[in-house]
Amino acid sequence: NTQSPNQTRHQLTSHLQSNTLELDDKAQTLSYEYYYPYGSTAIIAGKDKTQVQQKRYRYTGKERDDSSGLCYYGARYLAPWLTRWIIPDSAGAIDGLNLYVCVGNNPLKYRDPTGHVKVYEGNNFNREEGFYELDVLGPAINTLHHNDNLFHFPAAYQRLEESVRHHSIYKADEYNILDTKTNFIKNPEYKNASIVQAYFNPYPSICFKNIMDFSTGELTFRANYRRSNFGKKVSVDTTATEITCYQYLGMAKILGTQNVLPKTFLRAAIDNDTTLLVMQRYEETQDYAEFFKNFINKTDNGRSSTRIADAFGLNIIAIELVKKSNSVRLFLQPQKVLKPIGESITLSPREVISKQTQTTKL
Repeated sequence: NTQSPNQTRHQLTSHLQSNTLELDDKAQTLSYEYYYPYGSTAIIAGKDKTQVQQKRYRYTGKERDDSSGLCYYGARYLAPWLTRWIIPDSAGAIDGLNLYVCVGNNPLKYRDPTGHVKVYEGNNFNREEGFYELDVLGPAINTLHHNDNLFHFPAAYQRLEESVRHHSIYKADEYNILDTKTNFIKNPEYKNASIVQAYFNPYPSICFKNIMDFSTGELTFRANYRRSNFGKKVSVDTTATEITCYQYLGMAKILGTQNVLPKTFLRAAIDNDTTLLVMQRYEETQDYAEFFKNFINKTDNGRSSTRIADAFGLNIIAIELVKKSNSVRLFLQPQKVLKPIGESITLSPREVISKQTQTTKL
């Protein structure tokens, strides 16, 4: 940053890109500033008052008007003392119902580069815990992994993103549990850098562990269950479809990709009693048409997969028994007409094959 032809300023920033320390071309301190949340100055110091007053870029790297005290973000001005924008979000409720709220009321973690939406731009890998932290609804940094094993389907991906945003607004309490209790791990147990795992396990009775391989285009459902807790109803009402949509969006954001969807689902290591009966019958009869119908219409795994595929804007067109791993692979294709947000597929009434167990596995 050059203030005059003879002056150069080097800026050292915090994790929020706030300019905390300025040095001249001889590495001598020009100014030192710390901020309260939302950008008011907590302390500022320097050897030369004039040079301190020439400081241009401040909190989160933005300019502050000395007369009004407002910080300029491009789309809007922030009033630090109010912790709010001075005008509403022109995009509507895209970042929450409060159109004046800034960075989701979490200024220690997020920043808003343009005045439109909060982002988390720090090193989002938690080395102590071994997982990633991110804003699932934030923008992707780049667009990688457009290969033939993925559907490039921008309309469906954007619909998926909007459905997750809809969930965050209209079921905020449930979404907050999902958002705080989901861990993302890149390259878990594998050498392939294109694999990301999502793990939601808020209670011992609930576990949703899904893995996306962006190189093969396969989304694996490793563990998906919700059990009763000593006869009591589990307090998390978020559906398997909502959880999977959230997890997929997060996995895509971690890898820095968008507008792509999986071509296959893999229901791995199935232990649902009804599904195992359907798989066993297919091994005995080799009747594929019956196997497809029974799996999709009569099993928890198949019906849940149908709902999730529909939320992704996809249809299940074929299935394959993977006998050695007790798994079923589902082949997908894009829907020609996407449903509006909030409208889901209507499944036919379930036909009971055998007595259901008390545990529901999705």
